Amino acid sequence: MMTIRTVCLALSLLAAPLLMQTVHAEAAAPVSVQNQNSSQSVTLAMQNMTCAMCKITIKKALQAVEGVQKVSVDGDTKMADVTFDPQKTSIEALIKATTNAGYPATAKDGGSVAIGTTVHQPK
Repeated sequence: MMTIRTVCLALSLLAAPLLMQTVHAEAAAPVSVQNQNSSQSVTLAMQNMTCAMCKITIKKALQAVEGVQKVSVDGDTKMADVTFDPQKTSIEALIKATTNAGYPATAKDGGSVAIGTTVHQPK
């Protein structure tokens, strides 16, 4: 008998290629990020992560974005660290890729969380 986790894993494996799209850069992000020559790094707070397959699906969705150089997804903290070329993509494009894969995200910027172009200070 298949468990719910096994069914979730099987569905994720089958659906992941259908959900992932190559996302192109639209505009530079208003979020302050680390700048390293021709690359920037950002931490994304992920939503809807419930199993090990989620981590793999998010990583593949981010790697499919043109300009992404490095991706690390932590299932325990539900965070994704992404290094990318800002000339080829943006934080908005990264968030769009994870959202299209079923995992909405927000960019972490020090003590604040950036949602779109509005920055909210945590309480």
